[in-house]
Amino acid sequence: IMGLFAMAVAYVLGLPFGVLMARNKDKFADKLGMVYIIFIIAVPSLAYIYLFRYLGTTLFNLPSVFTTYGPGDVRSWILPIISLALPSIASLMLWTRRYVVDQMNSDYVKFAKAKGLNQREIFSGHIFKNAVIPIAQGIPASLAACITGAIITERVYVVPGAGNLLTKAINNYDNGVIVGMTLFYATLSVISIILGDVVMSLVDPRISFSSKAR
Repeated sequence: IMGLFAMAVAYVLGLPFGVLMARNKDKFADKLGMVYIIFIIAVPSLAYIYLFRYLGTTLFNLPSVFTTYGPGDVRSWILPIISLALPSIASLMLWTRRYVVDQMNSDYVKFAKAKGLNQREIFSGHIFKNAVIPIAQGIPASLAACITGAIITERVYVVPGAGNLLTKAINNYDNGVIVGMTLFYATLSVISIILGDVVMSLVDPRISFSSKAR
């Protein structure tokens, strides 16, 4: 459940900010977004999770662990979901910016301008439509990343999930649970890659799994 909410937050924030960075390339909004992206990439996940947990508990009086109020209280979910969504937001911002900038520099955009289309029509009808294809392919992988990435988040916030179970099994030398959880994560990763190709074929009609190569 946390993975689903985190993925929703990541796409709601990551896509618009990535587009904003692309449309304001090399300006203040773009540079500010790159600072956040570089921070998330450069700083170890454990460090910024503890940093945001400290800020959340200090400034907003949110619980530091999930078990303080339990799953029935909304406050218990806020910090774990935000911590889980942070790397996905940065990744979506980075790749959305890249794909949109690539499309903005394409030849067909110059032809569309020559035909008299305004910037809004070009962006909505051409640029974003083509840029969203590789982003859509990553939706299943993003969901898998939220679930597999919850190992650290669940451990820090004491969330009773699969990630916390794996770390406890490692500490207790429970080989059966370790092998089972590893197989679960590996299967989830393979399925997400396959589903990513399926989603891309649905978004882009030019891609077909039935036609033979010539």
